[in-house]
Amino acid sequence: MFDYLTPLGVAAGLIYTAVVLCSIWEDKPVKAYTYAAAGSVLTVLGYLLFPRAGVDEWIVLTNRILTVIALWAFAFVVHRQKSIQISLERKQNELAAIQDNSIEGLITIDTQGIILSYNRTCCKIFGYSAREAIGKSIRLLIPGAGRSANDSNSGDTPGTGQMDFTGGRREVQGRHKDGHAFPLELSVSEVRVGRNRLFSGILRDISEEKRAEAERERFMKELARSNRDLDNFAYVASHDLRAPLRVIGNASRWLEEDLADSLDDDSRENLQLLRTRVSRMERLLDDLHEYSRAGRKTDSRYQQYMPGNKLMQEVLMLVDQPEGFTINIGPGFGSIQLPNMPLKQIFANLVSNAIKHNDRGAGVVDVTVEDAGDHYVFSVADDGPGINPEFHEQVFKMFQTLKSRDEVEGSGIGLSIVKKHVEQAGGTISVVSPPGAGCEFRLTWPKPPEVQKEGG
Repeated sequence: MFDYLTPLGVAAGLIYTAVVLCSIWEDKPVKAYTYAAAGSVLTVLGYLLFPRAGVDEWIVLTNRILTVIALWAFAFVVHRQKSIQISLERKQNELAAIQDNSIEGLITIDTQGIILSYNRTCCKIFGYSAREAIGKSIRLLIPGAGRSANDSNSGDTPGTGQMDFTGGRREVQGRHKDGHAFPLELSVSEVRVGRNRLFSGILRDISEEKRAEAERERFMKELARSNRDLDNFAYVASHDLRAPLRVIGNASRWLEEDLADSLDDDSRENLQLLRTRVSRMERLLDDLHEYSRAGRKTDSRYQQYMPGNKLMQEVLMLVDQPEGFTINIGPGFGSIQLPNMPLKQIFANLVSNAIKHNDRGAGVVDVTVEDAGDHYVFSVADDGPGINPEFHEQVFKMFQTLKSRDEVEGSGIGLSIVKKHVEQAGGTISVVSPPGAGCEFRLTWPKPPEVQKEGG
């Protein structure tokens, strides 16, 4: 009908471009090409079906060709713009979904402190919905926001009426909808959008962390108090209890001297047994005191490093080595530096145990070391009777002995002290002992950082 109402020299099909433009409101960008194809078909039909008498054929044909080109040009522009719009909407939706599902509170404000965006986590933190918070001042949520350290009354930048929120990560006080205050960790970064200056904040409620920190401090105070009580007990045990033990020991000797003519052998044996028990009790008190102090000594011996072979020479001087026993020190000790204490005490204890518990009266003890990168692996092995696997954990417990103290003298604390020293240093200790095939104590000892760097 438009072809009938207009001169044939006019490209009547151009009206179909309006239809192509209407595809902007379609959901799919490809609809623009569909409308362009329909318009092209109608334009061609208008050219073929209506008479062209008295009109230059080439003008009409040219106009129709231009119409088709215009239709597809419009379709291309609409398709491209629609695709860009859909892509932007998709990215905005993805960003909104990420923001809403973030475990951190995300908030955006302008230079006046007005909230522009506010995610779902912020709703949980502050109790306000996004509708209640957006458009309001940030001081609704964080009363102290925008205040600088130099001006506690106002955070406004002089002469601008703008607020300064910079300062990186810091701890602030938030205010919940119900009015209670709680600690927040706030991290702020400045964002430039064109000429606009915005601030993006990441919020995290640290109430639980603060409670855990307070609980940890309380626990540390309790631990310090417990250590002081342990020190006091150890002091009392090693000093105040030692005096009556000496009195008992001396009284037994005086009694034996005064009644020397009237005592029989059984009475003398009982008095000797009494003095033996007094000596055992004194040793027990010494070991108990040593155990309480294990891992907490700070004297110069614990800071002093010395060559491993020299350390082992001093260990051998502390060990009572009976005839018939051979102690072999591995060559690896000659090339390493080791702390004087507590390793000297540890090795002396392990080697002495190997000799003391050997039931043959003669044997071999091998002390070796392996370099395992960031730590050393020490081994003290003997050819004695060994330890049954069921007792491998028991030997490290306090007051535990595998034989009667009348058979093998000891307090039962020595290996407990060794284990405490090793674990305080960050190492481990274990026992390997196949039945009847000797016993090997293996312990790991971390290298000091400077030695690790040299090794690297």
